[in-house]
Amino acid sequence: MDDQGSSFSTELEVRVYTRPVGVTGNEWQEAGQGPGIFHFDPGVEVMVRAQRIDNRTLRQLAADLKPLSSLRALVLSENRNVTDDGVAYLTELTQLRMLNLSSCDITGEGLAHLKALPHLNDLNLSYCNRLTESALAPIKALSHLTYLDLQGTIKIKRGWIPRLERRGLTIRR
Repeated sequence: MDDQGSSFSTELEVRVYTRPVGVTGNEWQEAGQGPGIFHFDPGVEVMVRAQRIDNRTLRQLAADLKPLSSLRALVLSENRNVTDDGVAYLTELTQLRMLNLSSCDITGEGLAHLKALPHLNDLNLSYCNRLTESALAPIKALSHLTYLDLQGTIKIKRGWIPRLERRGLTIRR
């Protein structure tokens, strides 16, 4: 494609959102639904949401999104068939700043792959019921992380959370 970095195509069912570069919070506007080809103007950031996927389709989605330099957020919440093996495919998406893995079937093995995402600052692990306290050890390596959602992680006791705390990191429990 001529506009590599500002477009992507996928055969998967996705929802695509955009917002102006520099805007924070949930100011995303829906830009379209896939499957399809998506083109973006300069000056926008892109968020992609995928539902009803598994590790195989996540592999395809990651390959589809890899060239999209404006990709900032990926929402994979409630994809219970996404496991540690699927999270490994996300290592190529180094442009990600926000990742939502809420209710995915992941453990610490999957979290270890996230260290390959140097700009990740917002991570939602809520209701990932296989996560244990020791599984969170890789989180400490995510030096740019400013927000971590651990709501509903039933195997992680409140008393363990201070081990993750550091200046600039907000943890939702």
